[in-house]
Amino acid sequence: MSISGSITIDGSQWPLLVVRFVGHPSLQQEEAYLAQMLDYLKREEKFVGIIDTQQMSVMTSEHRQRLAEFVKEHDALLRTNFLGCATVITSPMMQLAASLILYLKSPPFPYLTASALPEAVKWTTKCLDDAGLYPAAQRIRQHYGLHEEQRVG
Repeated sequence: MSISGSITIDGSQWPLLVVRFVGHPSLQQEEAYLAQMLDYLKREEKFVGIIDTQQMSVMTSEHRQRLAEFVKEHDALLRTNFLGCATVITSPMMQLAASLILYLKSPPFPYLTASALPEAVKWTTKCLDDAGLYPAAQRIRQHYGLHEEQRVG
């Protein structure tokens, strides 16, 4: 019996992308996801991401390897256009896997491992604020029902 899964990308709050992994996505689904991410990177617009793994099974070594290849291949675009990524992880096994991956190779962009979606939203909107994208950050905080953070200076 095979375990199915899915990857969805929600760009409705651009410049925030929310990517949800459910179950055990196939390598073909991962390739489609990475191709879509490359399209976003090629827009040459600054953006942030939240990866929600709350409903995901543990990543296989093939998935981790392909993700590492993608990051290496597109390092320059990621450094230029991707302001940061927060990954929501609630599973101890996923947390361990993420810690190992990040220990072995830090991504070319700021990142946060969060335990809940509101924490991830707060962090990514701060990344937008820091890049001068205040209206987008405020709109996203309002969308998620978070209070406006006070900006200093």
